Amino acid sequence: MKIGVIGLGKMGSGILERLHNAGHQAVGFDIDKKSCLAMKKNNFKVAGSIQDFFAQINICWVMVPIGDPLEKIMSNIKEYGKKNLIIIEGSNNHFLETRKYAQIMHSHGFSYLDCGTSGGLKGKDIGFSLMIGGEKSIYEKAIPFFKAVAGPESYGYVGPSGSGHYVKMVHNGIEYAMLQSYAEGFHLLKEGSFTKDAIDMSQVTKIWKNRSVIRSWLLELSHEVFATEKDMENVSGEINEGGTGLWAAQEAKRNNIEVPAIQKSLEVREWSRKAGGDYSTKIIALLRNKFGGHEVRYKNKKRS
Repeated sequence: MKIGVIGLGKMGSGILERLHNAGHQAVGFDIDKKSCLAMKKNNFKVAGSIQDFFAQINICWVMVPIGDPLEKIMSNIKEYGKKNLIIIEGSNNHFLETRKYAQIMHSHGFSYLDCGTSGGLKGKDIGFSLMIGGEKSIYEKAIPFFKAVAGPESYGYVGPSGSGHYVKMVHNGIEYAMLQSYAEGFHLLKEGSFTKDAIDMSQVTKIWKNRSVIRSWLLELSHEVFATEKDMENVSGEINEGGTGLWAAQEAKRNNIEVPAIQKSLEVREWSRKAGGDYSTKIIALLRNKFGGHEVRYKNKKRS
């Protein structure tokens, strides 16, 4: 089977690269000509048009933003997709929307897998984490491609249609709460009882990221932040969000499940956008940039 990746942004370009490096016949496409040219310059195969893209593939891995861009791609698939095309949809879509798309695509003779995708900017190098929902028999056909894109032991089938994006939604809710917890702790170290003695945050995170109970990739990235960002006065404390954390809180409420840590993290982010945030929200903003390339604002300027 030949596979194509549509959407060659931060994540999609990494997925195409990993498929290519694993020896698969992979082709990419993006409506952004600059993204296509960048991949071509690095010797990756890129289709010249949307029609040419779909003419070459049996599996379409979709990595475009939700909303109008995703809706447009679904229309393109209905118009140009081959019979029995397998769709792997890797956006952060709401699981109810995923179910809707799956039903529509099935009615047109296509198979549909939803693929919650984590790993951020470093996924290209170390492999992504893939949470896959849909028909299990279709998932099994696509395993060689998932294996190529994912890191070791970091992909798997989680359940029926919509469950892959549901698991990713909960994953992101946990991420919000973890970021909030780390940032609160760093804030206490910075402005607690040892303020005048200036605790070395780079040293603390170096110690913690090695064998402590709270070690994690986020802690490793925190160490990178403290090693490079010596002056945070110019960093804005405003934190944006993509919506998945809010969906997780809404889903918990609908099912009468308490998620106070996730809920609090959402409240802090909303407050940061109104009030400008504080030291802790600056750290969250910098960490979001580290793992996902999300925008960081510096006074009246911005840096990605």
